[in-house]
Amino acid sequence: MLDDLIIVTSQAPTGQRLENPIPALIQKGTNRLRLKQITDGLTAPNWAVAAPGDSQHLYVSDQNGKLWRIDLSNGDKTILLDLSDRLVPLGAFGVNTFDERGFLGFAFHPQYAENGLLYTYTSEPADEASDFSTIPENSAPDHRSVIREWRLSFADSIQDQATVAEERVLLTVDQPQFNHNAGGLNFGPDGMLYIAFGDGGGADDRDGQEFSGSPMIEHGMAGNAQNNANPLGSLLRIDPMGNNAANGKYGIPADNPFTGSETELNEIYAYGFRNPFRFSFDTVTGLLVLADVGQNDIEEVNLIQAGGNYGWSSKEGSFRFDSNGNDAGFVTSEPVSGNLIDPVVQYDHDEGTAIIGGFIYRGESISTLQQSYVFGDVARRGNGDGRIFYTRGAEILELDLTLRDTPGFWVLGFGQDATGELYVLGNATGIPFETTGAVYKLVSNAAFSAGTLNIPSIDLIQAGGNDTYRTRLQAVQGSQPLRFELIQAEKLAESFRGDNATFDQETGTLNIPFVNISNADNSVSTYSAELKLIPGLPLLTFELKQVILIKQLQLVIEITGLSKSLYGFHLLH
Repeated sequence: MLDDLIIVTSQAPTGQRLENPIPALIQKGTNRLRLKQITDGLTAPNWAVAAPGDSQHLYVSDQNGKLWRIDLSNGDKTILLDLSDRLVPLGAFGVNTFDERGFLGFAFHPQYAENGLLYTYTSEPADEASDFSTIPENSAPDHRSVIREWRLSFADSIQDQATVAEERVLLTVDQPQFNHNAGGLNFGPDGMLYIAFGDGGGADDRDGQEFSGSPMIEHGMAGNAQNNANPLGSLLRIDPMGNNAANGKYGIPADNPFTGSETELNEIYAYGFRNPFRFSFDTVTGLLVLADVGQNDIEEVNLIQAGGNYGWSSKEGSFRFDSNGNDAGFVTSEPVSGNLIDPVVQYDHDEGTAIIGGFIYRGESISTLQQSYVFGDVARRGNGDGRIFYTRGAEILELDLTLRDTPGFWVLGFGQDATGELYVLGNATGIPFETTGAVYKLVSNAAFSAGTLNIPSIDLIQAGGNDTYRTRLQAVQGSQPLRFELIQAEKLAESFRGDNATFDQETGTLNIPFVNISNADNSVSTYSAELKLIPGLPLLTFELKQVILIKQLQLVIEITGLSKSLYGFHLLH
């Protein structure tokens, strides 16, 4: 599991600046999957989950203020809630420019199906006093973060746009700069609402550092992330049903690590974060996994403990951080002192620019990803070349995509549906404008190993209506041409339609566009295959008619070795 990791760091002499803190490069793993586009026409989608009681839809937050409801059976999208008129104008440097503000997170109450409660995190104009602020007198915040509760009319749950029966503000926080807002919202298995806040923005989390042409304010010389008197740079844990907070609008759980303290904010669950943009709970173990975006060198994944201090800005990842005066900060080999928690995995900026947290995979269609934490990076070099990673805690590997080397877009977020399947969210621009945003599902190829052909989904096309099945076929030993007998079939939900193969009952043709086969050297080759049903046999039996190479890892393959590994599959040129 993730907490078994031993972090390997550079062996440079003590106190030196580390130009390449993690020399080892991230390699591609043997998990070869595909990205299936579910829907497009969004702007900058950044988070996606199912609503309790609704397995048919995926709900997606768009940075420009829209909460989309995506029908997973056909990709149709509607707007459940539009918050765009609440947001601060986007574009930190003018229209069509980069921004980290907007509609940044949402969470359904665990009893949403009964009570209709939804919670949102938005960046709004600072036109009134906030619950939390460190802005000095005669200065103004850039904006403020607002956590709202919405009670949606349950009768309208199937309509295009929800009717808001009631809304209320739970808490507000002034933000000194436009960036490092974090924005993740999640209910834990304990029923409490967890809220991630960044360090307030700018750079290096300290006053005086020049940022966007003026000195930073509202951080202090020690930084917000190490100052537990305010919520910036922290993960909060609150009870939205309670009322014992200072503003009377939510509750502070009695078992929070700082409950009862007069000097530390009682809402804080963990702290020492720079920009914890995304976190999630494992649906099986309850493990809280948080990805913290780094400064100039290190991106990190953390396992969160109650009361834990994760070190920013004393450290970045597991390395000592030097703010370097008014110049760009960097990491050094100097030992880090204090009771600070290191990440479980980390990578440096040879590999990317900003980590995007995801989920531990608990779906059933991609067996090779089970128990892996799937996450990504927004763009390796800042030109839309996002990446998708996975780890079980020992090392980070990059997903091997069947039809492309990289996703080919800015990776902005991840999603998880009611069945545990995962989605990747992104756009072509990296900014919260235009309509190039899309949602992709991670889908598995069929796999052939040890004489068994596993097909994660087959769309059965028949006169009486279409269904989708997960199937296993066994190769008939010694058959020429190669034959397969059906040994297992399991009916799937409509959301799996179109993920892999099709079987036309009228023609008896089984088309499998992608089949992964592991070679003797552990590399993976992918083929398309066409099989034909042989009528009149006691078991459903298919005969291989055609196989075509789609992708391989090695440039040269040995045809004789290949044909042996395929149990008779023949490569057609």
